[in-house]
Amino acid sequence: MLRLWSLGGMLLILLLAGCSQSGSIAVTEKDKQEIERYIRQEVMSPNFGGEIFSAYEILGSDENKGELYLWALIQEYYKEGTGIEQGTGMSVPMVLKIDQSKDSFEVISHTLPRDGSLYAEDIKNLFPYLAGRKALDHPDKVISELIEEAEAEAEQKLK
Repeated sequence: MLRLWSLGGMLLILLLAGCSQSGSIAVTEKDKQEIERYIRQEVMSPNFGGEIFSAYEILGSDENKGELYLWALIQEYYKEGTGIEQGTGMSVPMVLKIDQSKDSFEVISHTLPRDGSLYAEDIKNLFPYLAGRKALDHPDKVISELIEEAEAEAEQKLK
């Protein structure tokens, strides 16, 4: 019986090791500013003359590939009379390609999964297993929190 438990434990360790990423990217406050800059300037353009705001959750990373996996809420807000209105927006998982050479952190490109029937296949191909599972099972509660974060920043900046 003890032998069976030992075998099961070793299989579990091997399974978890196979699902882990090869190394995590440490993200500093300065790095977070670079991520925000990239998302706001390169991923989506405003269509109503407003300003892009974003909030995101890091789902994982792979230092060897130079990839950061995240769920991002990207929303345009603009002033309309005395209020603030929403313009163009999206809530999506994405892969950011990171260059960490010369002691710097720069986002150099991004990839989004395609829509429709290709979405799940793209998640499987773009994301490592654990980050992909998080992307496919992303809870509405987290998205609501990201919306609140972006709205609060827009309210503060645009009023």
